[in-house]
Amino acid sequence: MNYGYAAKENTSTDYNILSANLYHHLFGQATINNVTKVLEVGCGRGGGCELLMEYNPASIIGLDFSKNAIKFCQRNYHDPRLKFVVGNAESLPFENNSFDIIVNVESSHGYGNRQNFFKEVVRTLNPSGYFLYADFMSRIYYPKRLIQLRECGLNVLTEQEINKEVIKSMDLSKAYKEAIIKKTLIKPFRNSIADFIGLPGSNIYNNITSGEVIYFSILCCRMDFKQ
Repeated sequence: MNYGYAAKENTSTDYNILSANLYHHLFGQATINNVTKVLEVGCGRGGGCELLMEYNPASIIGLDFSKNAIKFCQRNYHDPRLKFVVGNAESLPFENNSFDIIVNVESSHGYGNRQNFFKEVVRTLNPSGYFLYADFMSRIYYPKRLIQLRECGLNVLTEQEINKEVIKSMDLSKAYKEAIIKKTLIKPFRNSIADFIGLPGSNIYNNITSGEVIYFSILCCRMDFKQ
């Protein structure tokens, strides 16, 4: 699902729990209840949307560019409040003011035009809604990301650097991930997957550890926010 999040008191080595922790970290920054309409952009195989069900929202839509990922979700999740659709983050197939909360986790770094995505978030988020946003990027460009959010109509309410929590998660889940790799991949392909899953010693692990890359957690609302 993602690289995970491990707070100071966390000792779990279960990758699924660590990955879920990052979502819980974000979800805890906004109120989610039985009237909340949620969109996750970049939902992948639907783990984050499934976790959201614990908060009892009115509805959840998971959107992903991958047809295979959406087919997987549609086969495996059957709660009537859950819906999964294929779509482009830079041109969301929804009406204006459709959602109370929009979630984007470890996905936007792969978009061609993030400013188009942010503008789509503003368009589809209702005036009293929140954008829960977590990703990683080169630290030297991070100030520009905050400017882009504001220029596109999003007010940054809180921002956190969570490098330590992400690195701790990577460390705790090392044995689990290595076991999966050994079971599923032959040796010539193991190194190439290390960055993707965030193994200690990989480029992404080293860059987050050194601080060259920042892993951020941001809470936004629209500039015209109405309580």
